[in-house]
Amino acid sequence: MIYEIPLNYGNQKFNIKLGATQYKLQLIYRVSRWYLDIFGTAENPLIAGLPMVAGDNLLAQHQHIIKGSLYMLNANEDESQNFSDLGVNIKLYWSDS
Repeated sequence: MIYEIPLNYGNQKFNIKLGATQYKLQLIYRVSRWYLDIFGTAENPLIAGLPMVAGDNLLAQHQHIIKGSLYMLNANEDESQNFSDLGVNIKLYWSDS
């Protein structure tokens, strides 16, 4: 099953349950791209500075940390990323299978 992670406008940090585990996600726009940081519940960093790239499982190289898949979908035709795109043209999806 694939679930959309609700995103708001702009930089953000929020708690979310992925699979059976609670995490804190932080999304930050730097230069011309969105980046994802993932923290444990005590805000200990697990994965930092993960570039949001469309089409690839963002967690492919991090299965030893988090089992599951995160995918970013970019509706911009040229796949550009802007600060105002998050939650509108840029969406994030989770799958635990």
